[in-house]
Amino acid sequence: MELIDLLYQVLASPSAAFRLVSQKKPLGWAIGAALLPSLVVTLVLLPHPPRLAEVIFGLEKESLNAAPWWFLWLSVFLVTLVIEAGFVHVVALLFRGKGSYLGMLCGLCFASFPLVLFAPLALLRALLASPTGYLLYYAGAAILYSWILILDTIAIRHNYQTSVKKAAAICFVAVFVMFILPMFIVAVAMAT
Repeated sequence: MELIDLLYQVLASPSAAFRLVSQKKPLGWAIGAALLPSLVVTLVLLPHPPRLAEVIFGLEKESLNAAPWWFLWLSVFLVTLVIEAGFVHVVALLFRGKGSYLGMLCGLCFASFPLVLFAPLALLRALLASPTGYLLYYAGAAILYSWILILDTIAIRHNYQTSVKKAAAICFVAVFVMFILPMFIVAVAMAT
């Protein structure tokens, strides 16, 4: 099982890839597969974090080093996946799924791999530099996030040996409680 072959399978034949991931649980490769898109997001999508911190805190220009910020972002991305895997695992157990936390963590790491495609989307947005470019960027981002949710559902299905409907329900509950509900609470709190 080669890493490049497995990443290709995640993109081209996800069901076979996640079946293999749930059986083998290749944690080292999974972390590598998650760090690559995280690095792409750091380089392409985020503003220059040291400069942003300098502006926010009124520091002298070029006073902060970028290396700690990169390490921080990569660490936060991995910690987020670890927490998400734990939450999905608890929800799956409540739905009577039979699988492991490690298998879910590996599955979510591999499911995040399509985030590397944000680089071409950002390039397209920059090259077009028009409302059309931004529209294509946001439409592409919505498609990409939907694809990742589908990959998450496939990973849940294979790791917990559930039906597609039950895996989708587990994924929906996890996304709702971890992302949508907190955003709603913050929005309500800000409005009052």
